[in-house]
Amino acid sequence: MNLTLDATSEKRIQRELERGHYREPSEVIAHALALMEDQEDWLRRDKDAINQRLDESHAQIQRGEGISEPEVRAILAADRARRVG
Repeated sequence: MNLTLDATSEKRIQRELERGHYREPSEVIAHALALMEDQEDWLRRDKDAINQRLDESHAQIQRGEGISEPEVRAILAADRARRVG
């Protein structure tokens, strides 16, 4: 099989090769496909639990139990600062 990749994908594969994690482009692609399959399996396996949690979250927001956008941004900024600094 021959593949034609866009420039961005080629650069990403080349970057992984340069990092030394893989020897061949096919290894990068195989790993990416394995990750994709794992994610699809997880979503399929946990779909009901994920949907239930989303429903619960939506109900909380409807009851006014959520937090405002500025509060979310402040929490994320503080978390980012902890990780960086």
